[in-house]
Amino acid sequence: MMRGICLGLTCAILLAAVPRAAAQTTSQDRERARPIYRAAWEHMRAEAWPEAARAFQQAIDIDPSFEDAHYGLGRASMGMKKYSDAVKAYLRCRELYQAQAGRQFSNQHEAQRYRQDRLTELDEVIRQYQTGPQTVQAQERLRQLQEQRRQLQDRLSRGVNMTIAQAVPPFVSLALGSAYFRSERFAEAEREYKAAIAGDPRSGEAYSNLAVVYLYSERYAEAENAVKAAEKTGFKVNPGLKEDIRKRKAGGAPS
Repeated sequence: MMRGICLGLTCAILLAAVPRAAAQTTSQDRERARPIYRAAWEHMRAEAWPEAARAFQQAIDIDPSFEDAHYGLGRASMGMKKYSDAVKAYLRCRELYQAQAGRQFSNQHEAQRYRQDRLTELDEVIRQYQTGPQTVQAQERLRQLQEQRRQLQDRLSRGVNMTIAQAVPPFVSLALGSAYFRSERFAEAEREYKAAIAGDPRSGEAYSNLAVVYLYSERYAEAENAVKAAEKTGFKVNPGLKEDIRKRKAGGAPS
């Protein structure tokens, strides 16, 4: 009887150690993947899309749970106009963020370590955007990343747990929406742009992209409202888009 109890206790101890060991292995994998991940962003800055995609994939092969590496792979796929591949990469990225939101950390230290690792990864992406071409889209993405970092830093300081609503960054939904749009899956694109706006009401790019979806679906009044919402955030909407909406609403052909 005592032997059975001892064996049971031993099994319980071993089972309890599994999540900790798995977490440690994941942390070690992430450390190995980070230099390759950083190199991938250097390729992205040079618009060397195939090289970037290969590097992001190498980082994913080392650490399949590396959320931002999947996001980077989606960005590289968009650069190569492989929109279906981009959709798959962004969906996987979103799934991983959602899974982390539901993750049960064994203690507060483990949770804080995860958030600190996320800050490190965000800092790397922010640095790449700061040193790259300062397009309107790049500046908008940089604002989103900095806002996500601010929120994460705040939760790190206060020890607040993440929720699913907080887990998926709005820029992931925005990127997924664009991949859907390029794949001519307009209903899915609309859904993701709205998700991006729900997560970040200041996302002028999401409003502007949503206006394009409304234009394609001949919902001209909604397109005009989306343009107004984008401009209200300070986002510079393409004048050609505004003109196309005006002409289509008046019964003419877009330019």
